[in-house]
Amino acid sequence: VDFGPLYEAVGVFAKTANSTALKSMMAACGAKSGSLEEGVGKAKKCTKARLKALNDALYTMERGFLSHEGLPGRKWFLHVLQAPALYMGYGADPYPGIAQAMRDGDWDLASDQVKVVADRVLAAEALLRAWRPKPASAGAGGAGGGRGEG
Repeated sequence: VDFGPLYEAVGVFAKTANSTALKSMMAACGAKSGSLEEGVGKAKKCTKARLKALNDALYTMERGFLSHEGLPGRKWFLHVLQAPALYMGYGADPYPGIAQAMRDGDWDLASDQVKVVADRVLAAEALLRAWRPKPASAGAGGAGGGRGEG
């Protein structure tokens, strides 16, 4: 199974996720020291507007990880990064389509699932890249400015 497309997609995603604007937004809301909601009010720069902008970015990006076709044999599970394992009750299975295909010895399906997961990682990256914090209104202490790269 060639994991190259997935490794490349994760690299692209990581670069976008490490953008200056997103990192500064998370830092302003105390993302390094616990719950983002706990950061509101504690950090002078974390306003409700900033927290909303950050939440918007993250939940929008998360939708990119959903496959409209669902997982093989479990069409009702749409998330390609994690789902309950097929034969492990509710135990989590990372990359469930790939993992189950490999456990079943279905290498063609595993290869197909690597491509599906890589595609969904790139879709999530595109959603995150397209996100822009809304400019702050005068005195509102909002998100401020556009999203920079780097």
